[in-house]
Amino acid sequence: MSNNNDNNTGGFTRFRDRHPILVNSVLMALALVALGYIALLFIDVFTSHGQQVQVPDVRNMPLEKAIEILDDAGLRWEISDSTTFYENYKPGTVIDQDPKAKSYIKKIRIIYLSVNAMHAPIIPLPKLVDLPGRQGAAMLKAMGYKHVDIDSVPSEMAGLILQVTVDGHNVAPNTPVSVNSQIKIIVGDGSIVDLNPEQVIDPALMDSIDEANYKDAQETYEQEMKEAQARAEQERRNQESQEKRDNKKDEKKSDKDKKKDQDKKSSDKDKKKN
Repeated sequence: MSNNNDNNTGGFTRFRDRHPILVNSVLMALALVALGYIALLFIDVFTSHGQQVQVPDVRNMPLEKAIEILDDAGLRWEISDSTTFYENYKPGTVIDQDPKAKSYIKKIRIIYLSVNAMHAPIIPLPKLVDLPGRQGAAMLKAMGYKHVDIDSVPSEMAGLILQVTVDGHNVAPNTPVSVNSQIKIIVGDGSIVDLNPEQVIDPALMDSIDEANYKDAQETYEQEMKEAQARAEQERRNQESQEKRDNKKDEKKSDKDKKKDQDKKSSDKDKKKN
């Protein structure tokens, strides 16, 4: 028996000595197979291979309730966005989730939640009085205010902002205002070109003013009204001129854009021909 073992050992030794490359290659292959099998075992353990769960639907739920459901399901979660405010969702409500509801995932995967902000952004209201109405509205919309309306009232000056209200109340410049507030810009329509002369003198004082003084007051008022009308008319003309200049600039810009597009198309055609 001992002689047979010695012979087998000696035969393997002689074979290895004769074919060292072949023997080493076989041993390396066996080692790689063993390592691969061990690696697969570890992957199955750490990646929960074959262990999938269905993602619950937590949309339109308060964040606290959504977290409770995900924790009970043994799923991990993170809030991916909570800075955007949507009017049609309650504050702190889950708006969206990723992965989607009812999909199957491994427990180690993270559920990302988009949550509605607790309140709309608040921005200081700029000073708008005496600015053109359209300019003021454009400024507010560029700042993020969503509900901006323009209303007109009788006034000597046309198109200029006279007053700004927020949710029906007068507010001072630099007052913090929610971007979802109802903002109304009140502008003059330039319709007042003549006033009742009687308004110049308080009726309660009429008895104490003699006829000569009253006549002087009337003349002074008429002169002031003529000057006011002239200023209003000049302002209207200036505004019309400005609008015409703005329209011409827009038309020139549009023509330049069209020319650029035509030049680009011509260039592309030339390139294709070449």
